[in-house]
Amino acid sequence: MSSPDLLEFHAPSLDLKFRVQLLTKENPDVVEQVLKQLPLQSTLGHVVVSGEAIWLPTRIVHLGGTNMVQRSPGAVYLYAPGQTICLTYGRITESALVNKFGQVLESDLHILSQLGAHVWDQTIAQPRKSVVNITIRRAE
Repeated sequence: MSSPDLLEFHAPSLDLKFRVQLLTKENPDVVEQVLKQLPLQSTLGHVVVSGEAIWLPTRIVHLGGTNMVQRSPGAVYLYAPGQTICLTYGRITESALVNKFGQVLESDLHILSQLGAHVWDQTIAQPRKSVVNITIRRAE
């Protein structure tokens, strides 16, 4: 049986999985949009200038309410203009507020960090780029 308040992010090529607590009370509009997309399959990219964060393109079009906060490790947020879900896994230099709808569980932050370093290596650092896939579903 799946948990209504948790999502599981799974990078199958690395067999890395981590869980995200949905912030349903703080950001119901975005949570509803994300849940409508599940299971969501996408590819991961890495920010280049603004620090340690990864992102994945979606088909989410969001025009509703927001939960604008400062970025912090484990923050999961929707960047509506780019239709992307973003995850901060470490140091960040961008000061703009983000539309947070989830938080990676404290016990899983090291897994997100490992994935972020891998995505950096595979999509930015290496001269030959590799695709890193991700699947998001309700956690069991």
